Amino acid sequence: HPVQATASLGIFFSSRHNSKLEAFVFFPVGQSDKTPLTAFADANWGPQEASRPNESNIREISLNETRSICGHIIFMCGSPIYWSSHKEKRTSGSSCEAEIKATNACAKSILMFRHVLSDLGLIDVSVPTSLYNDNQGAVNWSKTTSTKGMRHVNMQENVVRECVHEFGDIAIFHIPGTTNPADIFTKEFKSDETFRSTRDVLLSPPGG
Repeated sequence: HPVQATASLGIFFSSRHNSKLEAFVFFPVGQSDKTPLTAFADANWGPQEASRPNESNIREISLNETRSICGHIIFMCGSPIYWSSHKEKRTSGSSCEAEIKATNACAKSILMFRHVLSDLGLIDVSVPTSLYNDNQGAVNWSKTTSTKGMRHVNMQENVVRECVHEFGDIAIFHIPGTTNPADIFTKEFKSDETFRSTRDVLLSPPGG
């Protein structure tokens, strides 16, 4: 059980870089007085079981199951300070749309922390916070590369675009799906190996 497997672990904050996180994502994660936050967003499009149909799982699928799970996580001082996992309210028509919703939700969380840290004098708001997503279409959309077919998304999920283009709060980048730590928040069923590898990035044993 995930809770039993993590009962002895905790969150370790440090002024040093998180070497486990950087080894997982394969690049240095920015951590300085000016840019203390780093965020990752992800989404799982549609039901996991139904996305791999076979003779053994032929059944009726509820509307709630068809909705994507969106997740994001924000790191500060080498460890997670905020994370979220939720099912979307309306079914996405594509994986790109689901990822845009996840990225937009993450942008709102980033803004909340930037405002708090700014009030405390702990962040330079002139420097954007890095946000990583593993869907190139969602990254391109956030940078205002879109199509007519995405017009409905253009109207509903515009927070991240405004943060990137109008206010300079966020800089968005692409990251491979296999190295996205937010992936753990988007799956109802996850292999033990994947759970353990991601768990070790997020949590630490006593003493760090």
